[in-house]
Amino acid sequence: MMAGNVRRIDEAYDLVSASRDLMRIDRPGHAGLWPRAAALLGRQALEAAMASLWEFVSPGLEDHSLRTQLLCLPFLIGDRELGTRSAATWSSLSDACHTRVYEVAPTAPELESWLATVWDLTEAVAALQGRMEATRPS
Repeated sequence: MMAGNVRRIDEAYDLVSASRDLMRIDRPGHAGLWPRAAALLGRQALEAAMASLWEFVSPGLEDHSLRTQLLCLPFLIGDRELGTRSAATWSSLSDACHTRVYEVAPTAPELESWLATVWDLTEAVAALQGRMEATRPS
């Protein structure tokens, strides 16, 4: 696997883990802050996993709109359900990152569900890269 891809995949795993760690902090004053911060870390993890995929299987796709990237995702990972779920998760995480006075921050179960999808996508990208690397001629 190319060094940049390994770094991005590791970054995706690290960001999901950091988001989950943030959700477990129980300190006064953090009550209203952690949901949006955890959502931001989750969205960054999803984007890092996608960037790793583009570098490895479709260089140049990162230059297209995020909408285009999300539409291509199910086909490039070979899993329509996970790709569709990942696109919906990106949208939910993105919405959760923005503070609006009339909206409630995401709940811990919502965030955990979204982070599980991000983790699944990261695992799928790492597995795909591993399979492709194994079949590459030396």
